[in-house]
Amino acid sequence: MQYDPARPGHTLNTSRVVEEDLIFEDAEPEIVSVVAGGAWCALLGDEAVPMPLWVLLDDGSAYGVVIGEDGLLDPLDNVENNPNFARYSRGATER
Repeated sequence: MQYDPARPGHTLNTSRVVEEDLIFEDAEPEIVSVVAGGAWCALLGDEAVPMPLWVLLDDGSAYGVVIGEDGLLDPLDNVENNPNFARYSRGATER
């Protein structure tokens, strides 16, 4: 809470009185940024699928996003969840 100067003598106690700043360890990582995929592809089986986006998370991890069957990009759709995902590849010709 923000200190209210209109209430002199008022003391505001936070959790820092009894312990250091709390960290939410159960929280899912959140998207920090979305950047262009450049020449990267996702290998799905024997097919190299262009990957137009990288999604960067606040825990330092990242994952790729490919264009869906509906022709749209969904930044929450991690390509690594695809059962045919093998690995990332730099350029469509690398295997």
